[in-house]
Amino acid sequence: MARMETRADLSDAEVAGAVRGVRAALDAVGRSMSDRVRLMVFARLRPTDGDLSALEDITQQSLQALLEGLPELKLPTAAALRSFASTIVSRRVADHLRNPAGVGRGKAAPSSLDSTLWGSSGAGPMWQFLSSSGTSPLSAAVREDQLARVMHELEQLHEEYRTVITMAFFDQLSTAQIAEQLGTTRNAAAMTLLRAVRALRERVGSAEAGQ
Repeated sequence: MARMETRADLSDAEVAGAVRGVRAALDAVGRSMSDRVRLMVFARLRPTDGDLSALEDITQQSLQALLEGLPELKLPTAAALRSFASTIVSRRVADHLRNPAGVGRGKAAPSSLDSTLWGSSGAGPMWQFLSSSGTSPLSAAVREDQLARVMHELEQLHEEYRTVITMAFFDQLSTAQIAEQLGTTRNAAAMTLLRAVRALRERVGSAEAGQ
C-alpha cells in the first residue's frame, strides 16, 4: 500500500473558521486531523495487547467527538485543537482499555503501519532523534520495523514517561500544554520529558547495539 500524502498543518484561521461552523474549515480540520488522531490513538494502545483491530473505531469516535466539540474550544488555535484532541483520544482509549470488548470486534488490523501512520507521524523524526546512528529509513519495511521498535521500547518505560513522550511527539503538545494536562508546572513537565527522552534513547541505543 502506498504511503499517504499529508497536508500542511492547520492554520489558526482554519481552526477559528471551524469553530464558527464554516463548512470549508470544518472539512479542512477533518482531513488534517484524521491521520493525526489515528497516530494519537496508536501511540496510546499497546500493540502487544492486540488492540490494533480497534484502531479505526477509536479514531473515528475521537474524530466525531472532536468535530462535535469544536464550539466548546475556548481558544480557536491549532495548538489548542491539538490539546483538545489529546484529551479526547486519551479518554476514548482509556474507555476501550477498560472495556476492550466494546470496540473493534471483528475488525481487521491495518495492513500497513507505514501507510496508515508514518506519513503524519512524529515517530519518524523521533526515531532519527533517538537513533545513535542518525540514519534515515530507506524503505517502507524499514520504517515499519523502526516504528515498531520505538513503540516496543516506549512500552517498557514507566507510565509517566510514556505519557509525556506521547504528548510531546505524537500529540505535538508544548511543555506548557503537557503541564496543564498533567496538573503540574511547566518546569516539572519539561524535566520529566527530558528524563523520559533520555531513558527512551538509552533503550533504543541498547536495542541498536544488540542488532
